[in-house]
Amino acid sequence: MIKTLSLSALALATLGFNSAAQADVTDMDSPRIYTGIGYGQYSFQFEASENDTDFDDDAQMLKGYIGTQFNEHLSLELAYQNFDEVSDIDSKAEIDGVSLAARFAAPITEDFSVYAKGGWFEWDADVTQELPVGSVSVSQDGGDVFYGAGIEYAFTTNMQVRLEYERYELDDDIDPEMDVASVSFQYMF
Repeated sequence: MIKTLSLSALALATLGFNSAAQADVTDMDSPRIYTGIGYGQYSFQFEASENDTDFDDDAQMLKGYIGTQFNEHLSLELAYQNFDEVSDIDSKAEIDGVSLAARFAAPITEDFSVYAKGGWFEWDADVTQELPVGSVSVSQDGGDVFYGAGIEYAFTTNMQVRLEYERYELDDDIDPEMDVASVSFQYMF
């Protein structure tokens, strides 16, 4: 009986802590800084009509980010993304970059929220084309708009997890597209 009461008290205290923690996030009166790391899978594809080349491959990506949450609806975040090498029969590419995005959230419950994000992505790419007599490597860079959406779950005031999808449409002669699905863990100070 005492064990049952102790477990019940512990469960209620945990629920109360979680609700109190969430109340701090939604009723905040000053901006909060957060940082996070993420892992994902991405698809990279393009078509080059001048030399009749199609490219489509999947690989992993890592990202790290830091942001400021101004209120329960608006955040601004800076991120670094490192996309692993993708390759096709005779081509390979490796991309990394830095992005700045605004994130607009809509709380569903005290623990869950959905969000949309959009911003600017500055990228560098190393592309190698294999030829019958060797290979040709080219470095390219650029900056383009990207957008995404996701859900966020808050374990406590400080610890959250995100599932998100992002779309990068890189403006280049070959019009490459990257679709990214990722999971991130973040800590809010």
